[in-house]
Amino acid sequence: MTGFQIFLCVLLGIVLFFVLILSIPVHVSLNYSDKIYLSVRYLFIKLKILPVGEKKEKPEKEKPPKKPKEKPPKDDKPKEKKPNPLLEMVKANGYDGMMEILANLKHVFGLYGGKLLKSVVFDKIEIYITVGTGDSASTAIKYGKTCQKVYPLVSFLCNNNVVKKYGVNISPDFLANRSVGEFEFDFHIVLRKIINASIAMVVRLVFKVVLKFLMGAKKNKTAEAENTNPKPQPQNAN
Repeated sequence: MTGFQIFLCVLLGIVLFFVLILSIPVHVSLNYSDKIYLSVRYLFIKLKILPVGEKKEKPEKEKPPKKPKEKPPKDDKPKEKKPNPLLEMVKANGYDGMMEILANLKHVFGLYGGKLLKSVVFDKIEIYITVGTGDSASTAIKYGKTCQKVYPLVSFLCNNNVVKKYGVNISPDFLANRSVGEFEFDFHIVLRKIINASIAMVVRLVFKVVLKFLMGAKKNKTAEAENTNPKPQPQNAN
């Protein structure tokens, strides 16, 4: 074998190795009971991402008092910051936190449209909620609002993804004083499909931008040509 053939064989082996590695699915498990739990598994490696371990608070050392510095006056109006749905999901707690997570999941999955969203395969979706407030009227209202948030999310995922197994059970309890619930989302992602879909989406966006730019430039040139070379107007015969 010549040196060039050896180089081609090595290059082909490297390409096949990366294709094989990227074809192995990444499994993600998202659970919620009292707080959110998130773990990722790839081959034999499993990482627990949430909840984050609590850090021990170090005792604060006494510092000598500092002289107050004069600060310029600040505006009384605080700047409004848009809440990050991912951070809000991590901070969620209790039943209200669970409902906030379910409300934000559709927004989070909706960020990855088209083929990117369809590349996610859900192995299991399970949601169990019992609604109770201690009052029959408010329980019925809260039950309706809960159904209004949960069922559109499950329908959205079933219509845009492959869902192998799902179960949703939302029931009102007119004797309970509080609402409880839990959910479990197990899904896997093939990195190769996500990379292919991302490249296709970027190319499509670039071509759309380039075509719009070229069409706009062509219209500007024709408009400038018409302005510089106006058409001769017919003269009226006396």
